[in-house]
Amino acid sequence: MAASPDGTAPDALSYGEVAVHGGTLPIAMAYSGAGEGAPVILLHGWTLDHRMWAPQVAGLADDFFLVMPDRRGCGRATAPPDLMREAEDVIAIADFLGFERFALVGLSRGAVVALDVARRYGSRLTGMVVSGAPLPALVTREEVIDLDRFRALAAAGDLERLRAEWSRHPLMQTHSPAARALMFEILADYDGRDLLTPSQTPGFPREVLAMLAMPVLSLTGVYDTLWRRECARVLGAVAPRARHIEIPQAGHLANADNPAGFNAAIAQFLTPKAPA
Repeated sequence: MAASPDGTAPDALSYGEVAVHGGTLPIAMAYSGAGEGAPVILLHGWTLDHRMWAPQVAGLADDFFLVMPDRRGCGRATAPPDLMREAEDVIAIADFLGFERFALVGLSRGAVVALDVARRYGSRLTGMVVSGAPLPALVTREEVIDLDRFRALAAAGDLERLRAEWSRHPLMQTHSPAARALMFEILADYDGRDLLTPSQTPGFPREVLAMLAMPVLSLTGVYDTLWRRECARVLGAVAPRARHIEIPQAGHLANADNPAGFNAAIAQFLTPKAPA
């Protein structure tokens, strides 16, 4: 554990680095006292990095041991982009920290990784929160992300235009000044390298999701896209131990739009229930 990469050492965070196939992943950790809270690994969305979870550090670190990596191809990770390897990365992080079992929280593309971990390593999970997951194998896609356009801009080195166009996409619309400031701060550092190394995306048909054995909280913000909301609703109906909720006053980036509502939902879901 060390000071942050930019030289600061915020009281709430410590830092480490985990070796994975092809490179390393930086991890930020937040916990109170001796770090006895239940472990939770949080997986960020596309064009973002571990900093997107700042509102959860403020709201959940007193009760949980939070671990927030920069996913491969993102942030300060040196491991090259490869969505099909990211489930293995999560297990590498858990093993590095000595977590026999842990909970996962994933938003958007991070939710895809979380679901892949659940499919391949489900016995390691105490629970999983899936926020704004894209599930085209479950619900017919009704949302357009012009990745070919973004790849062309990245290849041309026109990152300013790439960031500007992506910031106007419905998935990036925020619903509070604090959320907007946080997301633009992170997006300003996005370098597009994952677009230049395309990888396969795991798919999750109904029969796979129907086999998930762990508790699942499937959620979106009420202002997320209609397709993401429908994906969350159907996942909540298909996974055997799933619940579905929508976070009020929040869009796709629900964790930042309404931190109080998002954090309360996670805390309630992940806190063990006392026996009756």
